[in-house]
Amino acid sequence: MQEEKPVLYTTKDLQQIFHCGRQKSYQIMNMPGFPSFKIDTTWYVEKEALDRWISRNKNKTVLTGN
Repeated sequence: MQEEKPVLYTTKDLQQIFHCGRQKSYQIMNMPGFPSFKIDTTWYVEKEALDRWISRNKNKTVLTGN
């Protein structure tokens, strides 16, 4: 049986998920506690980690300004 690969989102994916611009998606990826990681020059977040982060941060304002 083949192991299922994790789904990884990039900053472009976050733009669509959160309906935000490029700069805001980079700010989100760089927030303390956000489950992102960088390979070379590209930021990623695993779908399952993003789902958990969203669940933990429901009804909170996590990023303001700009």
